[in-house]
Amino acid sequence: MKPSRFLLLLLVACQLGWFTNRPAIAAEPYAADDMHNHDGSHPAGAGDCGTNYMLPGETARMGSHSFIILGQDGTDHIIVEHRSGTPPHNYQFLLRIRLDPDEIAAYHKVLQGAKTLPAFTTIYYDAAGVQRDRTFFCLQDLPRIFNPAADTDEFSSLFPIRASLQRNADHEGGFAIKPSVVPGLFFSLARKDVEVIVYRYLPAYLPQDNLRKAIKANPEAELPLLGHAPLFATEAVQPASQRKSYIATDGAISAPGDACQHDYYLKNAPVPKTIHNFMLVAEVPGNTVIAAYYADQAPHNWQTALALKLSDEEMKAYRAAKAGSKVPPVLQTRIGDKNYVFCMSDLRKQIASGEFKIGGTIYRDSDLRDYRLGKSVGQVALDASKVTVLMNRNLASLMNPLAVAKDVLGH
Repeated sequence: MKPSRFLLLLLVACQLGWFTNRPAIAAEPYAADDMHNHDGSHPAGAGDCGTNYMLPGETARMGSHSFIILGQDGTDHIIVEHRSGTPPHNYQFLLRIRLDPDEIAAYHKVLQGAKTLPAFTTIYYDAAGVQRDRTFFCLQDLPRIFNPAADTDEFSSLFPIRASLQRNADHEGGFAIKPSVVPGLFFSLARKDVEVIVYRYLPAYLPQDNLRKAIKANPEAELPLLGHAPLFATEAVQPASQRKSYIATDGAISAPGDACQHDYYLKNAPVPKTIHNFMLVAEVPGNTVIAAYYADQAPHNWQTALALKLSDEEMKAYRAAKAGSKVPPVLQTRIGDKNYVFCMSDLRKQIASGEFKIGGTIYRDSDLRDYRLGKSVGQVALDASKVTVLMNRNLASLMNPLAVAKDVLGH
């Protein structure tokens, strides 16, 4: 049995059940908050990742980043999702990363016995558990950082990025990095190894105390920005104000009433059941597809990964949607005028009780930034026996900013 085949079988077994030998480069220890490239030099603009569209007076600091490994894609690639957060982490990124055989072996090792999805951090720890590297970059630069056509530019000094592997990271909790790092196991990523397949700016993912203070202090300047849909932090107001966002279109399709768990920051605001979008990112054995949730403002403020068991016909639809497309197929829980609505907050409870039962449509060639569904290629029917939750993390600060303004101002 080939190692890659073994890994795929192991991944499914682990998920459905609960779910390189490169030498370290000698370096002096660095302070945990020191910003430097892999060679110890400091990146340009190390303290500044720019502003945020909805909080223009605030500056996001440059940081290191963690990525959740959703699954393997083929024999030598993995699909990973950036662990989103408040600035500078308010983006949803999916990357396709090529690994060398020793790195695949390291991934195998971390996967064995894991209780949560493996991950990696752009902080590097050596075999003794001593921090030796910490690679910092701004997420808005990611398409340029991982531009395969680039040769020598301001990002060249970032490479190779040494990224330590993490086992049993607490994805749905505090996500302490160092306790989950497996010392000595790491990826060494060259620029050509990484392909950006999904890049989304999440402008409403903001520190709620800061947002509330800005609304209260300067409502005339702040309120007009809160309903806009910018594609990047510095986009001009005119196009951002005219764009229809996901939350204003398909994300608004819901059943009437207050049905779901209330948000931490808006405990009195109703939370309806809605339809949902998932990006189908990787195929693993057993007619199983890994799905990543299409996150947005509440009530879509979740970072979720599912394993979906599909029929032969449904797999044909998925493969047809994926073939020749640079964008992951989208599964929307809607068929024609029939809406399959549910609460993400009690997804595990619904599945455990056997109550979960939905249908959905698979689309290809969708636009995942300036939201637009592509061409319908097939449908799926899923019940509790066909869905496994691999991760279901609430993005508590990704609120509807207009609802926050209403709460702050009382109107």
